[in-house]
Amino acid sequence: MRVKIFSKVLIAAFTVAILVTMMYLFGSYINNQENARVSDKNSSLNRISLFTMAPFETDQNEMSFFTANKEQTISIFIFASILIVIIAAIVYRKKTKIIKEQLLIVNAELASMNSKLQEVYNEINLKRNEVKVIQENLKESEERYTHLALHDVLTGLPNRQALYENASQLFSDLPAKKAALILIDLDNFKYINDTMGHDFGDELIKKASERLLLNMNNKGILYRLGGDEFVILQALNEKEAESLITNILNSFRKEFVIKSCNIHISLSIGLAVYPEHGESISKLMKAADIAMYTSKESGKNRYEIYHDSMNVAFSERMNLEKYLYIAMEKREFELYYQPQLDLNNNSITGLEALIRWKSPELGNVSPMDFIKVAEDTHLIIPLGEWVLIQACEFLSQLHKSGNQNMTMSVNISPIQILQEDFTDKVIKILKYYNIAPMCLELELTETILIESFENVYKKLQMLSDIGIRIALDDFGKGYSSLNYLRQLPIHTLKIDKCFIDNVSFETENKTITRHIISMGKSMGLSVIAEGVEVQGQLDYLKKYNCDKMQGYLFSRPLPKSEIAKLVKAPGLKIKSIQRGA
Repeated sequence: MRVKIFSKVLIAAFTVAILVTMMYLFGSYINNQENARVSDKNSSLNRISLFTMAPFETDQNEMSFFTANKEQTISIFIFASILIVIIAAIVYRKKTKIIKEQLLIVNAELASMNSKLQEVYNEINLKRNEVKVIQENLKESEERYTHLALHDVLTGLPNRQALYENASQLFSDLPAKKAALILIDLDNFKYINDTMGHDFGDELIKKASERLLLNMNNKGILYRLGGDEFVILQALNEKEAESLITNILNSFRKEFVIKSCNIHISLSIGLAVYPEHGESISKLMKAADIAMYTSKESGKNRYEIYHDSMNVAFSERMNLEKYLYIAMEKREFELYYQPQLDLNNNSITGLEALIRWKSPELGNVSPMDFIKVAEDTHLIIPLGEWVLIQACEFLSQLHKSGNQNMTMSVNISPIQILQEDFTDKVIKILKYYNIAPMCLELELTETILIESFENVYKKLQMLSDIGIRIALDDFGKGYSSLNYLRQLPIHTLKIDKCFIDNVSFETENKTITRHIISMGKSMGLSVIAEGVEVQGQLDYLKKYNCDKMQGYLFSRPLPKSEIAKLVKAPGLKIKSIQRGA
């Protein structure tokens, strides 16, 4: 670039030198040759020419002038050239300096721009890397969320949604074969979960899933539907499925060890087969669900294969459950009371509160039918609390009317007593109605003592410590042991009606009843017989010093208005009353 600039400056300088020399010669020529003759043809051209031109005529004076001034002309030309070069060099230097300064500024700006461009480039790379990381994270998150959407968090097993997605594929791959859907429910898991805590329950679920997987031998898929329900979906015919189910039930005979605690748990299982019981996963699930509920109703620790007749019973149960919710909202329940008679003096010393339900749609519904549904749905918690409140309110009224020593027995569900705030609620109700704790007796079945002994023991001990009496209901069905009776704060044994029914003529029942009375007496317990309906039963009970009885021989369960009249009667006589409500 500098060479180009310098060349242009030199050319300009020499051009200027030539022009200066010509101007000098032209001026000298005018001054010394006033009478110069120039040809008319070329007068203008000869004035400005330096040499004689052939086509034109010139005189001797003109030639003499150019010859005489040759050296002077060269000197002037050289001088002018040098001067102009010097001036040009000075100008060039100044321009070069300016250009150099401008170049430095430009270079600085270019460097600054380059730096900024580098920063932008680095930032773009950084953003590109960030976007890449975000994309990778999004992909991982999507995979994780997809996995979570299709898998149970606790066990890692596929869940209900995965079951429905996989089933259609399995059925399409098996157009000419069969598949078995096995629905598995852990018996009494709710009791264990409430008693031992949710951490214990979670651990039991995980160990149960591991044991189920061991039985499957890496065939089929085990799903967890939630709670304590599992499903096995596998390409099996009915006999193969039954064989697998039998192995599973047998494997669960072995106890689980969780947090240094040994625990047994059984299963209720329902089996539905594709395509006989349904050609879609939803229909198969419904069929297996009905079969599973049937196995529970039949005693648990077993399995049932679906058949159409089960629909009737299942529909009835669902219908009962629906109206039970309505009954809770509309308070369609009522308490009846059955007197308990002291056999030593034939006086009514206590009452047992018994719930009754007369449904506008279903009519009179037996407690044997709706209590089980209430427990399964946990409606028993508010229902049981209502029963306790109503019974204590009526007992308070009886005390105020002069029956200060009257006691009240109330049946308590296992689900109720396993509630964390159960003891607090009982104490609060007693205080509200100003009832002495010794006037309330809570009746428990033997089953809960086996399933939830540790938790139940603590609560019963708390209640007993403040004076509340505890009765063991339906005693003699085979669950209890003397060890439990010695450990628990039991005050009363209630002999189950099944032993009383035939006590007047069956030797075996007589022997069992006699031993129960004797055992209770030896342990300092009060013994009461349920379901006494005939004189022969009463005579036998009196013979072996049974403390109390209740049954139709003396009185059927009555509404509180009739009970209030009965307890005010001056004299009481045992008499047979026709079976009523």
